[in-house]
Parts: sequence; C-alpha cells; structure tokens
Amino acid sequence: MLASAPARRAAAKKCRILIADDDPVTRLVLCEHLTDAGYETVTANDGREAVQRLDGEITAALFDLEMPHISGLGCLRHVRKHHQHISVIMVSGKGSLQDAVAAMKEGAFDYITKPFDRDELVARVNQACRTTKLGRENEALRAAVTAAAPSFEFVARSPLAQQLMRQIGKVAFLDSTVMLTGESGTGKTTVARMIHHAGPRSDKPFVAVNCASLPRDLVEAELFGHIKGAFTGAVHDRPGRAEIADGGTLFLDEIGDLPLELQPKLLTFLQDRTFQRIGSNKIYTSDVRLIAATHQDLASLCREKRFREDLYFRLNVIAIQVPALRDRLDDIRELAHQILQRIGRRRGQPPVACDPAVITALQQHAWSGNVRELENVLERASAFYEGSAIAVADLSFPVAIAGTFDPPPATPSPTLVGLTLDELEKQAIQDTLQATGGNKAEAARRLGISEKSIYNKMKRFRLSE
Repeated sequence: MLASAPARRAAAKKCRILIADDDPVTRLVLCEHLTDAGYETVTANDGREAVQRLDGEITAALFDLEMPHISGLGCLRHVRKHHQHISVIMVSGKGSLQDAVAAMKEGAFDYITKPFDRDELVARVNQACRTTKLGRENEALRAAVTAAAPSFEFVARSPLAQQLMRQIGKVAFLDSTVMLTGESGTGKTTVARMIHHAGPRSDKPFVAVNCASLPRDLVEAELFGHIKGAFTGAVHDRPGRAEIADGGTLFLDEIGDLPLELQPKLLTFLQDRTFQRIGSNKIYTSDVRLIAATHQDLASLCREKRFREDLYFRLNVIAIQVPALRDRLDDIRELAHQILQRIGRRRGQPPVACDPAVITALQQHAWSGNVRELENVLERASAFYEGSAIAVADLSFPVAIAGTFDPPPATPSPTLVGLTLDELEKQAIQDTLQATGGNKAEAARRLGISEKSIYNKMKRFRLSE
C-alpha cells in the first residue's frame, strides 16, 4: 500500500535525487514528479556528467540504462565503488528489462520501466532514500564504535602502573570477562582498548557503550537494537552495539548505571551470548569478549538492591583495579610530556615545553579528577602561557570538590539520655518507616516484629499512614 502524499512529502525532505537520462522529456518528467513530491533534484544529460555530479549530498540516483559516454550500468559500478550508500534505481526503456534485472544483480536498488506511474515512482524513490539513510546511519555507528585506539601508550614507570601492565598482558589472551574498577578519569577506557588490541580479537571491532550517558529508555535499543515499528521513531531496523561487536570486544562503561530493569537481559546475554532486538521474537547471537568498567562499589549497590547480585558475579570474573593518579606520581613527568605532544599535534603546532618546577608542582597536586584533570590543566596552561615554556604561574588548578577523598566531618551522635522507652520505640518506628518509604511490611521485617504489630503500634503512637 502506497503512503499518503503528505507522508511521502515529509519523508522527501533533505533528500537530493540525481536524475541522469539523455532524453530531455524523460528527464523533465522525472524531475517534475519528484520535485512535486518534495525532493530536491539534480539532473545530468549523460553518464559522464552523472558521475561528475555524484557526491555525498546525493541520497539516491536514477540512471537510464542507455546513455552516451558512460552507460547506466557503468554509472552503477562507479557508485558501488565510490559511493556505496547511494541507492540506485535503473530506468529501463522498452525491451531493456533483461538489462535492468542484470543491473539489480550488480547492486542496483530497484528499477522502473518507461512509461512509469507517478505514485509508483515516488514510492520507490522514497524507499531508496530510506535505505540510503539506514546505510549511512549504520556506517556512522560502526565508525563511532570502532574508533581507533588512542595514539599514545599507557605510561607505566610507577610500580602500580607496571603491575597494571603485567595484568593486562596476562588477561589479553584470555576470553574471560574483565571488570575494571577505579575512580573517574583514571583511564579505564584506555585500559579496555589495550586489552582488546593486545588480544586475538584485535582485528575485530571494539565497541563501547557508556551506560551513564544514555537515556534510560534508549539503553536497550542501543545495546540490542530494534526492528522497524518497535516504537515511535523506529522507522527501520537497526542493529545494536552487541550485534556490531560480533567477533570483537563489547565494552560496557559505567556498568553501575545500567537500569535495573535491563540487567536481566544483559545477564541472559552474558550466559549464552543471545539477545533479541526490541520488537522482535528472533534470537540473535553475538560472539563477543566483554569488558565492563565502573567507578562505583558494585558490591554495595547489590546490598542496596540497586544492582543484581547474579549479574555482579557474572561480570566480576577477573577484576583489575586501575590506580588513581595520586598513587602513581612517578608517571606524571612522562604523562605531561605525552599530553602536550598530543595537544600540539591537534593544534598543528610544536609541543609546548615545561619548566622543571612545573613537574614538581604537578606531582604535589591531589588530582581528584586523575588523568582527565591533568589533561585539562595542561590544556589551559598551553593556551595562556607566555614565554618559551609553561611556568608554575601558568598552572590553574580547579577548585577541589569537597569530600572527594577526605571523609566528611564527623557529626555528634544524637543522645538517647532522658527518653522514655515509649519515646524510643516511637522514634524507631518513625525512622524505619521513613527509611523504607512507608513500606510497613519492610519496616516490620527490619524491626523484627509482625506486620500486624506495626499497625497496632502506629495506632498507639498516633502515627499517620
């Protein structure tokens, strides 16, 4: 069934169609039909001009099979080689249907025959544009999740960093799940990439998912994908990160922020590497090596019922602690040199030098933000320094976040002197009800009394529901 005209016109927005035909009448008719449907059109008089007009702005192309200089089939081959995500529709004249079918075998998206029906033409172009959009989105997704490893090595001169490097070397060739722990900014993502690139899956994708940066309602779709129509806005099938990572490594960063309702699905995936796209009953499989990372205490989250205990044990097969920067101060000199080189390359300038006193000042800082904070400090200093090298006066440290490392000041415990037993019991019930969010069954369990008793005591002490 053909879509309505308004729906087709809405889908046509931002789609540019190349029309190549040596017949000016056919060219004009195609152009008018598609322009009326809301498409932007570009025309070419022959195959050579069509090839010249192909660029990244073209969404779909219509090629006449018989054109001077370069045939429609030649144009198709050029697209398949240089513009893979442009969908091509072949326009065949009378008696050339067999050629059109042959073009389909070479990668054409579709074909239409002259004379053609306007609504059928627009519907097929609309579908071609959707296919192009899907291909480009998936290509962008693959490029994003398989980004190259950092262009710098992990600095390991301090004893703790050297120990970490030895652990990486031992686990890289295993296929066991790895749990990376450590404060924010210590370089857990870099360590995960190092494990991947040092192992047998290095020629396959490294796919990262940050569980904290995705909206709760999109985490499952990003992780496992969806099919067309699964929810509002799902206009086509889309693979998830787990599927794209097949054969490689799936890195789940900030796993402690994974929504509780999605954790059973991840547990199933960890057990047998199977999953379902949202909206589909089909079982998919993906052979991945899984690495997870968190700055949180997952054991504490389990005790608080905010993280599944069975998932925790599935993830915590091999645990590696990534040390904080303040525990590896011997690495700061080389780290600073490395960071300044990277900043220089990005700016197209020679790396900035540091006064010896700068390194001493950097080693005396607490680094609550770890390597990420060091990068920010050097970025600012290299932007505003005066003279031939960065001096101590050029360093600007951010205000420390209170309580990041030091325990909060102790507050005096409330005294119970002078309270009657009834007052103590009433206070205990009030505090427990508040801690359980008013859940009387849970409050009764914590207090070691029956649920009936807590209702009687609430009535006795005149505590509101």
